[in-house]
Amino acid sequence: MNKTLLLILTVFIVNFSSCNKTERRYDVPQKIIVAGKIDNYDPIKEVYLVVNWIGFGQERIFSKIDSAGNFMTIFESYIPVDAWLVYKTNFLVLLYPGDSLFVHFDGKYDNRPQILESVYFGGDAAQTNQYAAKYQQMYFSNEIYYDRNRINRAVKEYAPDQYLQYMDTVLQKSKELYDRFVAENQPDDESKKWVLLNIEGDYYYNLSYYASSHRRANNMGKDNKWDVPEGFYDKLLNRLPVDTSMFICSHQISSFSNSFLTRYIDAKFNEKLKNANFGVKDIINLRKKVVDMRFFNAAEFFTLDPLLLQIILTEMFSEELEEQEIRTYERLHDLVDTYIKEPFLKEPLHQQYLQTKLRVDNPKIYTEAVLKNTAELSVKQIIDDILQQNKGKVIYVDFWGTWCGACLTEMPNSKVVEHEFRKKNVAFVYICLTSKEENWKAVLDKYQLGGQHYLLSDKQSGEIRTLFEISGIPNYLLIDKTGIIKETGSHLRPSVARDKIKEMLK
Repeated sequence: MNKTLLLILTVFIVNFSSCNKTERRYDVPQKIIVAGKIDNYDPIKEVYLVVNWIGFGQERIFSKIDSAGNFMTIFESYIPVDAWLVYKTNFLVLLYPGDSLFVHFDGKYDNRPQILESVYFGGDAAQTNQYAAKYQQMYFSNEIYYDRNRINRAVKEYAPDQYLQYMDTVLQKSKELYDRFVAENQPDDESKKWVLLNIEGDYYYNLSYYASSHRRANNMGKDNKWDVPEGFYDKLLNRLPVDTSMFICSHQISSFSNSFLTRYIDAKFNEKLKNANFGVKDIINLRKKVVDMRFFNAAEFFTLDPLLLQIILTEMFSEELEEQEIRTYERLHDLVDTYIKEPFLKEPLHQQYLQTKLRVDNPKIYTEAVLKNTAELSVKQIIDDILQQNKGKVIYVDFWGTWCGACLTEMPNSKVVEHEFRKKNVAFVYICLTSKEENWKAVLDKYQLGGQHYLLSDKQSGEIRTLFEISGIPNYLLIDKTGIIKETGSHLRPSVARDKIKEMLK
């Protein structure tokens, strides 16, 4: 971007943003401008926003930035959102449709408290953001956040009733921190609302993920029947109803809607699934039946909180579309028409469907991607082909599936790492397991990955899982220049693999 133009725009934001905003509306999207200046800017570091979309998860939006650290991001939103501003580390900014916000901070720091101490805001909602930054500075400097050992010990060692008592203690300390924040800063009502929503959100998040975290911390396998007692997740009902005043804390509302779905509603769904009588013919269409049951089970809870269930149903449809699966939206479109009424959910969801359908019907693969035909090959022949084609190179292998949300989340990161090593002796190999060809190609269209791509049949997928002892995906292999596997596991995600690849190239 032209530096002079960017500076003119940022000055405009600071000095001429309207103080008399019209009444906020959520039926049409409006532009949001986030511009700013990073002192001591490191040009090798990227600057971007991670926007927390209610009903749709997160989206990374990169900023245009010049060599002096002047940056600008423009996007549209129907509703208020909070977004992570990312540079070295990250912090949350509060954004409203139609607003322009200016952010100025010192980029020499790489930890949140110091960056937040240096931050200055101008433009719309500047004062609210200044208060929000002050609270974040206090929070990230407090033991509630940084004492990870105590938190991890509680998750690992405490029984459910003990853990709830511990969480009540943490909640009380959080409220004491809030009281100190209010006494020292006399913040406006909007920032106070946002802080309280964050405090509540942390409580419900930790409550929701205690069981899975406890099992993982204690290395409980699938055969271990330990679980939280019945009714443990009923506490999530205490946060209802969800209303539009909560939208500005979108990262917490998104987290809560996902927790409500995957803990409270899915517990009810699993009870129904256990009692379902699937015949031999039904097993063939099991995915369809399970998906349909899950959607209709969620719809049964619509009267609990109409807005929350609109968000949850949108999230469920969006997840299917993210996996490039359009049939669910088409098959259950009556649910969309019946329940999802809010334009900020209904319209973006329909656009996501149209874009996904276009990719499925007419995929456009990145020109540097190589699609391999594996139909007639054994797993041994596939592995031999990978090693033969990439002799003398470091090979990074990604086992993934179109239906795997965690796999898809890593795709943008894979593209960044792939681009970083594009002129080096590194091969990126993507092995897609148990997926439909049309969905496979649609994912490659969406993420525009280079590298070498293999689509394995169900039989081949099972054999390669056995060969490499893959219990879940995403899973990765790092193979050195001589063809020896140096490391394998789910931990080798692109951000981790980057440094390991650099070492292997030496």
